[in-house]
Amino acid sequence: MGIAKRGKIEVSVIIPTYNEEKYIGAALSSLEQQKYSKPYEVIIGDGESKDATAKICRDYGARVVVEKYGTPSGGRHAAASVARGRIIAFTGADVEVASDWLEKATEPFKGHDVSWVLGSVTPLDGTWLDNLLVLFLAPIAMLMNGIGLPYVYAENMVCTAKAYKKSGGFNPELITGEDTEFATRLRKTGRYKYVYQANVRVSMRRVRKWGYWKYVTFHTGNFIGTHFLKRPGKHYDPVR
Repeated sequence: MGIAKRGKIEVSVIIPTYNEEKYIGAALSSLEQQKYSKPYEVIIGDGESKDATAKICRDYGARVVVEKYGTPSGGRHAAASVARGRIIAFTGADVEVASDWLEKATEPFKGHDVSWVLGSVTPLDGTWLDNLLVLFLAPIAMLMNGIGLPYVYAENMVCTAKAYKKSGGFNPELITGEDTEFATRLRKTGRYKYVYQANVRVSMRRVRKWGYWKYVTFHTGNFIGTHFLKRPGKHYDPVR
């Protein structure tokens, strides 16, 4: 088996990991099933996992690079720094992407005026209440992005390699709010487009661990802190 396709790489898919052996296989398997016809690669930014994460990734044909910051943002930046694709697609270790994810997410880049894309996220293992929460947050995210206050999720962000470099990329030192902070710089590189059809299903493990109240209040507060106070949270409990 193997993810990387022969030929000049068009898209580099970036995944940060640390001790994700329970989930990463399913994520990589979904990437292996892509209908996308052009060559793409998967690069893992691993924080020196102590379990079998790195081995599983290599078994799937993914490239593994080590990051030293101990943050998901550090993993994304380390992997993106060695990406060969014209387009860089960010997702997570505990997700499953739709079989047409890359096809739909990269469609807007056929023109020359779009520099970054956001796709949709839906629960992977969600209840009816999880689905309702996502339906509630989706229009809020679109509204915030529309008025210039990026409301994003790093599990489904795509940009051109040129825009990534121009914006400075993910700040590897940030523990939380890194996707929001990155998007505030990324939006200056060109127009963005929201593509609902480019879907990623995300694990609800943190919602299960924290509960709805803590999850919503933390991320709402962090959104405000990152945008207006320039002080994203300094701690984010690992959930595995």
